[in-house]
Amino acid sequence: MINFLKKHQDQLGLLLLWLVIIAIINPMGDFPLNDDWCYGKSVKTLLEDGYLKLYNWGEMTLVGHVYWGYFFTKVFGFSFTVLRFSTLVMGFATILGIYELCKLANVSRWMTLFGTILCMMNPIFLSLSFSFMTDIPFYCVTIWAFYFFAKAIKTDNWQPMYWAVFFCCWAFLIRQLAWVFPIVWLITVLLTKKRTVQHLAKAMAPLAILFVFSLVFSYIMESNDLLQERYNSKFNLMLDSIFHVDKVIIINSISYFFRCMAYLGFLLAPIHLIYFNRYKFKGYKISAIIWTLLVTAFLIKSRKVLPSLDNIWIDFGVGPTTLADHAGNFTTSPSPRAPELFWQIVTVIGVFSSVVLLFNIRTIIVSTFKKKAISPIVVLSFVFYVVYLTPFLIVGVYDRYLLPLFPIAIVFIGTNSQKVPQKIYQYFAFGFLGLLTWFSVAATHDYLSWNRVRWNALSELTDLGIPKNHINGGVEYVTWNFFSEEKEKWWESVTPIYKLVFKPNKDEQVIQEYRYSRWLPGDGVMYLVEDLELVE
Repeated sequence: MINFLKKHQDQLGLLLLWLVIIAIINPMGDFPLNDDWCYGKSVKTLLEDGYLKLYNWGEMTLVGHVYWGYFFTKVFGFSFTVLRFSTLVMGFATILGIYELCKLANVSRWMTLFGTILCMMNPIFLSLSFSFMTDIPFYCVTIWAFYFFAKAIKTDNWQPMYWAVFFCCWAFLIRQLAWVFPIVWLITVLLTKKRTVQHLAKAMAPLAILFVFSLVFSYIMESNDLLQERYNSKFNLMLDSIFHVDKVIIINSISYFFRCMAYLGFLLAPIHLIYFNRYKFKGYKISAIIWTLLVTAFLIKSRKVLPSLDNIWIDFGVGPTTLADHAGNFTTSPSPRAPELFWQIVTVIGVFSSVVLLFNIRTIIVSTFKKKAISPIVVLSFVFYVVYLTPFLIVGVYDRYLLPLFPIAIVFIGTNSQKVPQKIYQYFAFGFLGLLTWFSVAATHDYLSWNRVRWNALSELTDLGIPKNHINGGVEYVTWNFFSEEKEKWWESVTPIYKLVFKPNKDEQVIQEYRYSRWLPGDGVMYLVEDLELVE
């Protein structure tokens, strides 16, 4: 037992930290969050009615996610609390995957532990772990697929590929985006291995297997009329954008790229800045300054400073904020909000930090021309970045889609580096991590807290005999109760005489005030209002 504890002390420490975070935030509450009402509805139908039903809200494959939730609800009964715990399990599996991936890449133990905890305390990751959204399960299987591909490319062994293909297929059952994984593997093998028959077979095998798997999946789903109407709509949009590229698409792609780099830069700032002085080529400082000034100026002028990607990390907290007064504007939190100058400073830090990724790409290019050896895991990481991010730059990106890139960035710049930062850098790193942890934990707590109070208030209203179609309790409430595939304008079923809002309008009479526990600055309060115009 002592040897086991000593051998796995890092993993057990991460588990203990994860359990403490769960206890602090409190995941309890039978209510949906964001879009997980739709996925929960599919699980509920499968559990109670005995058949698979994917509702026409998204365009994902989704089957793997639904059956993951079904497994937990089959044991513990249906509730969104149970579904939330199913994601928390996946969340810890993701954390373990990040840790093992960094170890495999020969990243220093200090950087491995710090980087893993930094990814854990990412506000996007932490808040989504307390939901039944598809992002964390997909993130989890992505990391493990990448881990086994990295192990295969490092050891030149077939065996890890079996597990890599397994996780590719699992990922495909959640999102079609899993197609990028075997493509990344194919390109990496072609770049790093000799063109022998064996290597070509090894390069093509995962793609061929996923191709056959997808054909079988599509046949089964189409034969049983199970695919959503919008299935593959993003893929079709991407093809249309490529074939009909114009100035707007190019500008949007550049904007998305700069914003993605700023997100990655800021949320990995301690790690990036620790490695900054490693790239001491001629003009590296002025290059970093020019990059920071130009990109920041572009983002400020276009009003795209952080956090400008929908819809998890928002100003100032996590979300989305979906009450009646925020519907359609999910990127702002209840007051108070951070001043614009604060977000401009955050953006500057993110953009400056992100230059380390560009410097590392430069190092790879220079090393290639000088015929220096490059770790195949570094090449795998770089190819993953390019292939994974490209579709989003064309069709648009949510902040939650960036999650797999954070640990891959650590591997990209930290592979085979045993660097332990100087004390002054450690103080900065731990200070940043402490502030990020406080924000992420508090913001996720507040998000669960106001939603918990919201759904209790809505239950009280219906218990008083108020019809549900006279209540606008926010997006999740309306969709959970009234979404219909038969009615084209199903939302018109609601006549919102009563609404829950964070800030009443002048033409709305406040009937009741609801307080919720809020750890971030500001008053935790919601209002039940009556729309006087509808009453008349």
